[in-house]
Amino acid sequence: MATFSGTYDCKMDAKGRIVLPARLKARLPDTLDQRIVILLGFQKCLTIYTMTEWEEKLKTFADVSEYDEEGQKFIRNFTYGMTEETLDGQGRFSLNKTLINYAGLLGDVVLAGVGNRIEIWSALEYQKILTPMSERSSLQEIARGLFDKKGPNTVNE
Repeated sequence: MATFSGTYDCKMDAKGRIVLPARLKARLPDTLDQRIVILLGFQKCLTIYTMTEWEEKLKTFADVSEYDEEGQKFIRNFTYGMTEETLDGQGRFSLNKTLINYAGLLGDVVLAGVGNRIEIWSALEYQKILTPMSERSSLQEIARGLFDKKGPNTVNE
């Protein structure tokens, strides 16, 4: 499984194309065609998955009964606007109008590596979601719970 980290200031051109930064591109699985899946994020951003990661998600969707109304509703909403793209020779991919409008993307965008996915944010929107320096101590408490071996997310042996 590919993992991504870091934030990258990028430009989206008038045709909706973005160049995937070399450090993120290097983390993609070695395949002849570098295909990615792009969909709406849960926040006002877009989410990029590798094909390998996307195929794993599709397996979980297959387990949802066609009679499970809530499950089917989630799948429809999760995949709305989804597109499959192949990076061109310059490492560019294109976004469709549905994706661009949803995330409010203009020229300046931020690509953020977040574990198993890459998020695409409007540069302005990304700045809004960051925690101000004056409040960053509260993040320390969250981090302790996530990463401290004595935190709530670990199992005592």
